[in-house]
Amino acid sequence: MRIYIYLLTALLLLPCTLLAQSSEVKKKRQQVSSLKQQIAKKENILLSSKKDIESKLANLNLLSARITERKELVTLLTEEMAALNGEIKKLNGEVADKEAKVDESKKEYASALNRSRRYGTFQDKLLFVVSANDFNSMLRRYRYAREYMQAYKKKGEELKADIAALNVKKAQLDSTLATKQISLDEQEHQRKALQLLEEQERTLVAELKKESRKVEKEIAAQRKKLDKLNREIELAVEREIKAQQARELAAKKKAAAAAKNAKKGGKTTSTAPAKSEDKGVPKLSAMFEQNKGKLPVPITGSYHLVASFGPQKGVVGKGTVKIDYGGIMLEGERGAKARCIFDGRVASVIRQAEFAFVLVRHDKYISVYSRLDDIMVKEGDEIKAGDIVGTVAHLSGHTRLQFQLYKERTKLNPMQWLKLR
Repeated sequence: MRIYIYLLTALLLLPCTLLAQSSEVKKKRQQVSSLKQQIAKKENILLSSKKDIESKLANLNLLSARITERKELVTLLTEEMAALNGEIKKLNGEVADKEAKVDESKKEYASALNRSRRYGTFQDKLLFVVSANDFNSMLRRYRYAREYMQAYKKKGEELKADIAALNVKKAQLDSTLATKQISLDEQEHQRKALQLLEEQERTLVAELKKESRKVEKEIAAQRKKLDKLNREIELAVEREIKAQQARELAAKKKAAAAAKNAKKGGKTTSTAPAKSEDKGVPKLSAMFEQNKGKLPVPITGSYHLVASFGPQKGVVGKGTVKIDYGGIMLEGERGAKARCIFDGRVASVIRQAEFAFVLVRHDKYISVYSRLDDIMVKEGDEIKAGDIVGTVAHLSGHTRLQFQLYKERTKLNPMQWLKLR
């Protein structure tokens, strides 16, 4: 008698326990969903930041190339100016040499006049000529004086012409040197401006990298928290599974008791199974596991596969991150509906800020329909294959249904179970 009292008490407390566990699981799942949204936002910020860094680094490379070009041009101009200065210095030396020769020629001419004056007692050249002893000597003295003067005059004119030519060339070189100096000053100005811009870009890149590291730490912290919550959910699911096993055991005992009463002449009642409505879905076996590869697509209308099952590599800046949707992603037409893949009971309906998702239990299997807008079922509803669960939300220009399939707590690959095109 005492044993029956304990059993009765356990049966009375069982619904409360299951309700508490279901509420706990629902709460944890909502927390997981919220964390996933936060992580997604942070990853978008990180992606944007890393793209900015990549763009800024490209700008830095371009600026560095331009600065290098300016430096090379400055070096070339400096070398050309050094060569011009060398030529000008050489010309100045030649001019000085020519001028020295002119001075030397003038001195030689004066010395010659002095020597010629020592031959007579007169001081001027005319008396030097007419003081000859005879006419022939006078002619010789005249011719000598004239040729002597013409020779020195010609030599002096040649030297002056050389000096003038050298001065013209020097003026040209001075003009070229001035032009080069202007170009050099301009290149130096541009180089300094580019270096200043490069420093600003480097400062900005450093700030962006610092912000990226901060976001990465936040994402890591949130993922750690999400992993902890997932472990808690797994424990809650484990408790639910044990509760289900307890319910099945209680049902077996109840069935055995009913059978025993029937043998004693008791009455039994039978419930006829409900008929499944024809909703255009293929004919399915009554056992879920016998329909592998035959289950209907969980979205209405035309669609295409966006993401497959398992970890996917996503590009973030110059690196990659692993993204696991836990199932598949199907993109359909705007207004597409999510439909149930098999007969079952609505286990949970969870609404979030942007969209909602529905869990349907099919005995040991659970199907999950995420990214929904209008929900057309409620928790506890018995639904059939092909029944509409809700409308697929249209977010960021896309109508995408995220579908997952579990066998209790084990994730399954939906692509092996659905009859995809």
